[in-house]
Amino acid sequence: MRRAASGASRLGCIIQLAILVTIIYFGMYAGQDLLDYYRLRDAMKQEARFAKLRTDTQIKDRLRSFADSVGLPAEAQDVNIVRDESTIHIWSEYDQPLRLPFDIQKSVHLRPSVEQRL
Repeated sequence: MRRAASGASRLGCIIQLAILVTIIYFGMYAGQDLLDYYRLRDAMKQEARFAKLRTDTQIKDRLRSFADSVGLPAEAQDVNIVRDESTIHIWSEYDQPLRLPFDIQKSVHLRPSVEQRL
């Protein structure tokens, strides 16, 4: 004898799929803002690698223009540099408003930072 399908497994699959789509939908909004943070940190790493060839003013100018081109808040352009004979430390602090669907606003405090031996 063959049993009739109850449909419970299909309903469970649809619910899991709906949850996955919701996570992806919300993640696309906030993901771009967080990706910009990692891009700024990567630019800081790049500048720290070539710190022997550039002055602090040149590094700040390059990072400011990068932050502006990416569309980060103005606070992100306030780059700090501390250099001694063997290391360089580059950082910035800013509040990033995350864009979420349904006009939900969430602000996150970010502090990209890099320390590199010269």
